[in-house]
Amino acid sequence: MTTIDTASTDTPTKAPSPRSLKVNWFGAFWRWHFYGALLVIPVLFVLAVTGMTYLFRAQIDSAMHPGVITVAVPDGAERLPLSAQQQAVTAEFPDRSVVSLFDGLGDRSTVFVTELTDGTTQNVYVDPYRAEVTGSLTDDQLISDVFIRIHGNLLAGEFGDRLIELGASWAIVLTITGFLIFFLGRRPRQLAAQKKLKGARLRSAHALVGLPVGLGILMLVTSGLPWTGLWGSVSEEVASTGGSSLWGSDPGAESTMKDVIEETDGSNAPPGWAVGMGPTGQSEGSGARVSIDAAVSAAEAEGAPSPYYVIYPVDAAGVFSVMSSQWYQQGNAAESDVTLEQTVHVDQYSGEAVAQYGYEDYSPLAQVVSNGIAIHEGRRYGPINTILTSLFCLAVIFMCISAPIMWWRRRGTASGIAAPRARLPLFGSISLLIGVVALGIFLPMFGLSVLVILAVDQLLIRRIPAWRKFFNTV
Repeated sequence: MTTIDTASTDTPTKAPSPRSLKVNWFGAFWRWHFYGALLVIPVLFVLAVTGMTYLFRAQIDSAMHPGVITVAVPDGAERLPLSAQQQAVTAEFPDRSVVSLFDGLGDRSTVFVTELTDGTTQNVYVDPYRAEVTGSLTDDQLISDVFIRIHGNLLAGEFGDRLIELGASWAIVLTITGFLIFFLGRRPRQLAAQKKLKGARLRSAHALVGLPVGLGILMLVTSGLPWTGLWGSVSEEVASTGGSSLWGSDPGAESTMKDVIEETDGSNAPPGWAVGMGPTGQSEGSGARVSIDAAVSAAEAEGAPSPYYVIYPVDAAGVFSVMSSQWYQQGNAAESDVTLEQTVHVDQYSGEAVAQYGYEDYSPLAQVVSNGIAIHEGRRYGPINTILTSLFCLAVIFMCISAPIMWWRRRGTASGIAAPRARLPLFGSISLLIGVVALGIFLPMFGLSVLVILAVDQLLIRRIPAWRKFFNTV
C-alpha cells in the first residue's frame, strides 16, 4: 500500500513505555508509513496523472492538433516513398536540413525533424499518401512532451529529478510498510467494519486497493529507476566500468547513440535506455549521399521490422541509423515485443549496412530492463498491458486522495499532524537495522533522507517541546 493507513480506533495508537519489552510493531510501521506518505503522495499523484496522459499520448496529441499528426487515408492508397515525402519538406522549408524522421502506419503522418538556424529543431508533418506538409510543431507544442518532462523532473531540472527519485525511493518503503500494516491491521479493520465506525469502509477500500497497487508500485518504481539522475548514473557508471556492461557490444562501432538521439529526435524525452547506449558505425569513402529509401531498404534486408525511426548522418563519417524501436508509437512490432528491437547503421555513400545492434546484443540485465520499461509504459503485452496500466494509474490516484481523507477524519480535534504515536526499534532489531542500511545503500536518496530525518528527530524535535507535541513524538 502506498499511503496512510489507520489504526483500530479513531485515536492515535499509544505506544508502550520505553521500558516495555513488547514492541508495538503495528504503530511503528504505521508511523513510518505515515511519514513516508507525506513525501510520496505528491510525487505519486503527479506520476500517475502524467504517466496516464503519456500512455495515451498518440491519441491526445492527435486530438490537440487535428489534421496535422493524422490524415485521411485514400481508399486503396499506399504510403509514398520517404524520398518523395522529404522533397515536400525541402520545398516548404528550403533553409532547413532534415536530421531524422519517424515513419508510420495507417493514418499517421510521417514526421521529419528539421534543424532551424539557431540549432533547435522543429517537427514537420507530411501526409504520406499525398506528399504534402500538414503542419509543423515544436516539442513545447506537444502535450505529450510537456507531460513526459513533468514525469521526469517536474520541469525543475536536476532538483526536480532528485525529488522524483526521493519520492520513488520512499514509495518502496511505503509499499513495504503498507504490506506489513495490512496484515497486522486486518483484525482492527474487521472490528471497525462490524461496528460500522466512521471511515471504516474507506479504510478497508484503501487497504484492499493498496495490496495490488503496492505490487505494481514495486515493479514500476524499480523499472523507472534507470531513468533517474543519481541512481541511474551511479548504476550506469558501475556497470560500464566494472566489466559488466549493460549494453552489450557492436563490433566496429566507435561512438554511442545517446547524444545523437537527444539532439535529433525532436522531443525532450530521454533516449531509449539500451538503444541510447548502443554504439554506431562509420561511413567510409566520399561522394554523394544515398537516398533515404536506400538506407531503409538496407535495414529491411537485415530483417529489421518497419516502420522506422531514422537518424541522418551528422557528418562526413556519419551513418544512417535505421531503428526498429519500442519507444515512439509508430506501430513498429518492437513496441510490444522488445525482442524485435534492431538498429542498423547504413553507410551514407554505399548504402550498405556497416553495423547492427539489437536485443540479442543486450546483456541479460539490459534485456530485463528493456522489458520492464515496456511494461512500465503499458506496451509489452498490447492492449491488455495498456488497460492494466490505466487501471493502476487510477488506483494510485484513489490511494493518494483517500489517504489524506482518512488522516483528516482520524485527526479530529487533535493538534499538530496527529502522526501515529510509536517508536521504530531500529537499533533494537539487528535484522531491521541491516534491512534499512541495505535499502539506504541501494537507494541513495532514501539513505540520505533517513540520515537527515534521524538527525532532525534527535537534535531538534525531541529537544523542543512544541515540536515534540506537533509531531506527536514518543
